Amino acid sequence: MKTWKLTSFDLFSLGMTIKGAWTYKELPEAQKLQASLDAVLQPYPQLLGLYDEKLKSAVWSGREEPIRLVELDRRGHSVSEDMYDLVPEFDTKGFKSGRSRALEAYRIMLDDGAAVVLQGAHALMDGASFYRIAGDWGKLTAGIPVEAMTVDQSLIPDADALTEEETLARVQELGWRRIEFKSLFKMLFNLASMKLIKDTYVINVNQDEISRMREESGAGTNAVLCRFAVSRLLEKLPSKKRFTLLEVADLRGRACGVPEGFCGNFSQPVIIGEFDRDAIAADIQKAAISILSDNDALSENVQLSVCSSRYSLPYFMFDAGDMNSRDPKLFYVNNQLKFKACELDFGTGKPLKAQQAMLPDMIKFWQSVPDGPVQIIYGGFAAKIMVKN
Repeated sequence: MKTWKLTSFDLFSLGMTIKGAWTYKELPEAQKLQASLDAVLQPYPQLLGLYDEKLKSAVWSGREEPIRLVELDRRGHSVSEDMYDLVPEFDTKGFKSGRSRALEAYRIMLDDGAAVVLQGAHALMDGASFYRIAGDWGKLTAGIPVEAMTVDQSLIPDADALTEEETLARVQELGWRRIEFKSLFKMLFNLASMKLIKDTYVINVNQDEISRMREESGAGTNAVLCRFAVSRLLEKLPSKKRFTLLEVADLRGRACGVPEGFCGNFSQPVIIGEFDRDAIAADIQKAAISILSDNDALSENVQLSVCSSRYSLPYFMFDAGDMNSRDPKLFYVNNQLKFKACELDFGTGKPLKAQQAMLPDMIKFWQSVPDGPVQIIYGGFAAKIMVKN
């Protein structure tokens, strides 16, 4: 048997599902989609295997059946509906217990079009990997060649590279926050609450408005959207004088020599900085460029993270108990525009709509329609804060 050992990045996501849904006027026949799905998954045998809890690994023999594209007749339903409601929910417990595989694919027939839904275990792929696989599936179906991602868990830093004493001394030197019981309880409570709070609050920002903000500020799209999203939340929190901004960063090509095309999980929240409530987009952009271009610091943080996890040290780069809280000091953004999910084309045209993955982030940026507005999606307690008068 061959194994894919889960890293601390992977194990953090073990109970999560990553998914995408796309609606179209028309799609290629199921047989053609199945053939290209088989081809796109061929370099990633770990997705065809099963999870072994004792080994903390995906295991496979090389003789597994392909992931079957399931055809669902949902005539009586429309492309305007939620596609996730039309497919079985991914069995995360089944994956964790070794009964279910890591990926499922559906082709749905609708009254006024068709859809594909791809869903699977977040433990084996972050957004960069998931949407790369989806995009490559579309390209192969359309007859466009693709290059496989790098499948090599040894690229993730060795959790035993530092001793426990060395790790502890360095995280304390860097000022990492000790996770006290109160903070741990608050973090677990907030995570549980995030799962229970289903409603989101969405602001649509059209492309003309984004262009105007970019021109006025001299900053890029990510910075102006961060500033816009945070400022709208701060309007509901008038006593908040300062805030800390975190962004989910894809660390490929930035840390530990892990290449751009790495397949797996290699994204992590990064502290962009602490700002006054009236900070401008240019301030955020300057700080982000400085943080995300410091490869040595990013690499050390990754190394310390995996070592801290290895030794169960109660330290983290920031106070995780304040993430997604009722009175947040940390403002946590996941910019998913870079995945270009709304451009997934199987050779029959771009989608009518791309649905986001529904992961429990505080603030997400998403684009569901090609050339359409950017959605700023507030989740959990942030959504509750936004609906306040």
